[in-house]
Amino acid sequence: MNTEYESKYEVSYTELGQDTELGLTKSIELVQSLVTDYFASFGSDNKTVKEKDNALWVLSKTKVHFEKFPEWRDFIYGKSYTTKIKPIRVEMETIFRNEKDEYLFGAKQEICPIDVNTRKIRKVSTIHYPKDMETKEAVDTEAYSRLIEKFDEEDFVYEQKIYSSDIDFSRHTNNAVYVRLIANVLSCDFLDKNQITDFEIHYINESVEGQVLRIYKKERKQEIEFLIKENGREISRAILKYKDKNN
Repeated sequence: MNTEYESKYEVSYTELGQDTELGLTKSIELVQSLVTDYFASFGSDNKTVKEKDNALWVLSKTKVHFEKFPEWRDFIYGKSYTTKIKPIRVEMETIFRNEKDEYLFGAKQEICPIDVNTRKIRKVSTIHYPKDMETKEAVDTEAYSRLIEKFDEEDFVYEQKIYSSDIDFSRHTNNAVYVRLIANVLSCDFLDKNQITDFEIHYINESVEGQVLRIYKKERKQEIEFLIKENGREISRAILKYKDKNN
């Protein structure tokens, strides 16, 4: 089964950040939207697998490389496809290009099914997923980062309570919310001077409405590592890389 999925988007004004570019959080949301449509195209979206298999797909890792952020009124073309299928997870890529067929940004992701009730990982073979799914060679063959930095209270930045508007169909905090919490650490001055080149986030545990998340950061040369915790429990880790806009 060849299930490569493509879609066209126009960048709207309401999606922009402090300038005319799409920005980190909205770019991740766009990837998430395309992947959702991709899974729906072959009948394995979360609505379907929840109803038929009492399961849900959840992301475990996302790794994005940016050559350029699309700008207001740009038409961009997204493509999602599967790169590897393993017993408990599926690996995929989503690539965005402009009208000149120039690469803008691309995401490499791992996704796995969990049981709705126990929240434990299920095998892919136990849910509605094509047995004859074709795979494509990955563009990004670089391994995911080992995010093992130690954080203490000196690295604490701020905390944020999770509200109902942060919760998605899986009844946990939407993946893009964690990206937004991390993006909130970056000042307008930082974004004026620097261009984000890479962003990687690992989803470790779920969080839900009412919980308070604590965000930590540790800065190094041209990269920042982040940790999100809830009551001492690790929820997510991430790393962001950037370069000076003048170079």
